[in-house]
Amino acid sequence: MSDPVTLFPNLLQPAARSYAPVGVKFWESEEAILAGMKEFSDGWFERRRIGTHAALETARRMGEAATPLDAFREYQDWLSGAMARVLEDGMACQQQFMKANARLAPHLPHAAKAEAAAQETDGRLSA
Repeated sequence: MSDPVTLFPNLLQPAARSYAPVGVKFWESEEAILAGMKEFSDGWFERRRIGTHAALETARRMGEAATPLDAFREYQDWLSGAMARVLEDGMACQQQFMKANARLAPHLPHAAKAEAAAQETDGRLSA
């Protein structure tokens, strides 16, 4: 009896040719998302390093403060920097989600339906 591969030599070749671009696009998107995640995490760790250094310096200055008001001012300065870093974290996260969404959304099956529905509702008048 003959080998099944030799009986049907071209059976898988058309399928491989049609699905190969989809696979390549998927892995290119995956690579871009991983690069974005690395960019985000590098920024996050840098902000944590800066925050840790700022907290250490604040603790030292609070310990050396002449009055409770001076210590409170030091704390306020540290807190404003901490909140700024939290906002930077949020903005960086949002940017990464937007990049990933822009890369993946056109390939989702419901994207064409949502676009058609949006165009349909634009033509209607509201009461």
